[in-house]
Amino acid sequence: MMKRTLTVILVLAALTFGVQAQSYKSAIGLRLGDPSGITFKTFINSTNALELIAGTGYWGHNFAVTGFYQWQNPTNWAPNLDWFVGPGAHVGFWNDYWKDEYNTGILIGFDGIIGLEYTFDDIPLNLGFGVGPSLQVTSGPGFFYWNGGFSVRYIF
Repeated sequence: MMKRTLTVILVLAALTFGVQAQSYKSAIGLRLGDPSGITFKTFINSTNALELIAGTGYWGHNFAVTGFYQWQNPTNWAPNLDWFVGPGAHVGFWNDYWKDEYNTGILIGFDGIIGLEYTFDDIPLNLGFGVGPSLQVTSGPGFFYWNGGFSVRYIF
């Protein structure tokens, strides 16, 4: 179901938006890692972006929406390669089977991210990798842990 929904979104985006070379305004795609899911990134100016990630993490035992405010700048050592860093927050729920009990709870916490992003010149695609800490404010499967993931996004 999720695969079909993402396909429809990508086809509609391809039909309704023009492609931008080198820089872009918005992009949507998939993220693999922790969390794994759908990623959407949009720039609010030339160096500041907002990214939303909706997906599962912790071996599929939770679902959360994470939002980041990112500062993004070009690297000095490769064309079309940017680095980014920024704070964020997440909200969601978790469930786990532990010692003959089924536990559930709310996830609320703070996140950070640092990473690299490459945007292709000839095709409307970018690749990104980001890692960062995550701090739970509410109870959950872990108080502090590291997130990381690889993203592939369609640029529109």
